[in-house]
Amino acid sequence: MNKIQVPVSVVLLFLVSSCQVYRYSPEITESDLHKHIQYLASDALQGRYPGTKGDVSSGKYLERQLQKMQLSAHRQAFSFVQSYTRGHDNMLEINGKEIPASGYTPVTFSKDTLLSAAILFAGYGLSMEADSFRWNDYEGLTVKDKWVLVLRGIPNLPEVNSLLAMGSDDRDKAMLARDNGAAGIILVSGPGYDASDQLPEVSGKQASAGIPVLQVTRSVADILLSPEKTSVQKLEAEIQEKRQPLGFLLPGIVKARTDIEAIKAQTSNWYAVIEGSDPSLKEEYVVVGAHYDHLGMGGPGSSSRRQDTIAVHNGADDNASGVAALLEIAGKLKQDQSSLRRSVLVVAFGAEEMGLLGSKHFVDLPPVPLNRMSAMVNLDMVGRLDTLKGIQIGGTGTSAEADSLIKISNHPGGFRLSLNREGSGPSDHSSFYGKNIPVFFITTGAHTDYHTPDDDIGHINFQGLKQVTDFTYRLILGIDRENGRLTFREAGPRESPTPNYRFKVTLGFMPDFSSTDVEGVRVDFVSKGKAAERGGILKGDIIIAIDGLAVKNIYDYMYRLSKLSKNQIITVELVRNGQNEVLIIQL
Repeated sequence: MNKIQVPVSVVLLFLVSSCQVYRYSPEITESDLHKHIQYLASDALQGRYPGTKGDVSSGKYLERQLQKMQLSAHRQAFSFVQSYTRGHDNMLEINGKEIPASGYTPVTFSKDTLLSAAILFAGYGLSMEADSFRWNDYEGLTVKDKWVLVLRGIPNLPEVNSLLAMGSDDRDKAMLARDNGAAGIILVSGPGYDASDQLPEVSGKQASAGIPVLQVTRSVADILLSPEKTSVQKLEAEIQEKRQPLGFLLPGIVKARTDIEAIKAQTSNWYAVIEGSDPSLKEEYVVVGAHYDHLGMGGPGSSSRRQDTIAVHNGADDNASGVAALLEIAGKLKQDQSSLRRSVLVVAFGAEEMGLLGSKHFVDLPPVPLNRMSAMVNLDMVGRLDTLKGIQIGGTGTSAEADSLIKISNHPGGFRLSLNREGSGPSDHSSFYGKNIPVFFITTGAHTDYHTPDDDIGHINFQGLKQVTDFTYRLILGIDRENGRLTFREAGPRESPTPNYRFKVTLGFMPDFSSTDVEGVRVDFVSKGKAAERGGILKGDIIIAIDGLAVKNIYDYMYRLSKLSKNQIITVELVRNGQNEVLIIQL
């Protein structure tokens, strides 16, 4: 990364000028691959964060390169929530006295609403039971329609800390409060949990927990506790000393309005079609894709592995390398267009790092019918080839022909191959697999620079990148030359949607993570032989409750799932074709 500070406009002008004098070659070359990554991973693009100037410049670069190949570049724009911020309509009153904005903040997953209600203290807001140990902060408290004030974190009980930690997440505490009938929750950090007593910034994005959620400073919480002649510090110490829950009703009324503002932005998918020559087969399409966005400047709340560092995350390998390979393959396919039987749809996806948003939008509003897509080849992080490790290919179980196609494509070259049959994974091919399209996920794997500012062009193995690009080109030709369509097979999905929850069981379906137009969780794919299929859950069902407890979004679903056990019999309420149904499922 270039540490010398040069005006962005000057750097962009130089890069654009360089592109204009560069003579385009339709062959796959190391020099072309270098040129593409040099531009896309430059400091001037500021990490290609979706919706930023660097993102727009990346899209314009893609358009120019496709036009140089005499391909029509199509832009598929879409809007998304880029981030959240504290809105202008927040307020907090304790017994009619307004609290200054510096004393509280709405939490990212708060519901936007106005609530005036009584309040009680509910310890750490935990409820756990295992073997002879039992801890329930809500026992004996009348919580319904009240605010609850709870301490963040857990009491320090070494012998059961691992158990208590399973409910320590702020969102888990909000869910438990909601399940107990609370109308709202107020979080506060004791000095043992956070000596600095810092309020969090409203950033990132999470679906609402269904109730208003505030975090207040200790001084504000102490105002609530003062009629009982106690404080946050005293309560934290008392619970620790007595090693048992502590809760009680507080006098007075708390009135609060929570307002979190969604900041929307726009980004785009860019695609081009290379038409095949066979009169009938040209109506079938081989999709070749790579995402072109990255993490921007990183920092707190981002996906950077260095949360404390704000710096340009250039993303040379992730995924300027995949885009460079994609462009080189497009140029070579255009040159060899007369030999293509099927058509090839080349697409660069936006907002992959934000949850596969671009590819999900693409398959929801496809430029060609999904049933005409014979396969999808995805390039993501292909610039760090290690000959001892070779290349990794995912999705090999999603078509009957995959193994033979890969074997043929691996000559000449003879890569060491690491094959994964799973059709889903942390990249854009998952969106196509969810639509019953065979996929091939090609990558040279993760490394220590992944999602850090050190993912720079100097670490790219350009000779290896060309070899991987050539291999992918041969694979595409192999798919094109098949006499029939590839035979789709189910292979997956991976069961755990996030590492942040500890699951003892799974239902066995892939949730639609990008769905925001329903209240509940839409089922995107059901695994054969798993509990969901055995119990009758179908693709397209919208799950709205588990064991009578509401599921309003993916976070609710993961929380409910983390509380279930193997062989447990549960009820799942869902909406199917506009009608509510209840299924009984054994895990």
